Amino acid sequence: MTACRFSPSLLFMLRPSLISSAVQSTRFSHALWFPDAKFQREFKKASVMGRVWVAKVTEYEKHVGTGNLLEDYCRRPGLSDITECHEKPLHYYLLNFGPQHPAAHGVLRLVLELDNEIVMKATPHIGLLHRATEKLIEYKTYTQALPYFDRLDYITMLTNEQGFALAVEKLLGIEIPVRAKWIRTLFAELNRLANHTFSIVTHALDIGAMTPLFWMFEEREKLFEFNRESNNKMVERCYRTWASSSGLFVFFFLCFRRG
Repeated sequence: MTACRFSPSLLFMLRPSLISSAVQSTRFSHALWFPDAKFQREFKKASVMGRVWVAKVTEYEKHVGTGNLLEDYCRRPGLSDITECHEKPLHYYLLNFGPQHPAAHGVLRLVLELDNEIVMKATPHIGLLHRATEKLIEYKTYTQALPYFDRLDYITMLTNEQGFALAVEKLLGIEIPVRAKWIRTLFAELNRLANHTFSIVTHALDIGAMTPLFWMFEEREKLFEFNRESNNKMVERCYRTWASSSGLFVFFFLCFRRG
């Protein structure tokens, strides 16, 4: 017999391999694990057809004929190389946009029928953000129903209220004073600024720019201060049908000039 002696550097290289082999044999959740050949074969199959987990075959499954599903699955060949890109044209397919989507986080679902990148048909699924506003305001007066329209678009609240107020006034044939029109226009423009800035910085946040969001909220707080001071120290501001609010306070104009 011949004795083999390993150099210290070779032993140093062998020790991590022995440790990794021991770890691969145990595969504890808290231990470091490296993918082995068996895992690579399963991963190639799962990347194409999905991971299939089959429990232990029962006698019933043997009689029915479903007991060989796992064997058939294991015999299927995997990809030749997982790094290869296989391009396949898709002329018609369905795509779910939402509700679990960064741009539609739980408030919208669209079933899209696509021809390559062209949307041929979009089927919306209502109910995720539907608040039954029409049913709720059936039992309210026009003034009581006004705050429900804040929830339709929580970034442009005053514009929604103004649309409802204009519709009611048109149905009742009411002409509001010129002062009320100017007040509504003023707050609609302030609300538009808050809406557009929020839209821009959230788009920047979606593409990776996080800092502009904090700067925008600092400026947006100033617009909310105008609403609060003009509405007698209340954060929410509601329009009134056939009139404006109860009045603009002097401090609001002082804040506006100071801002």
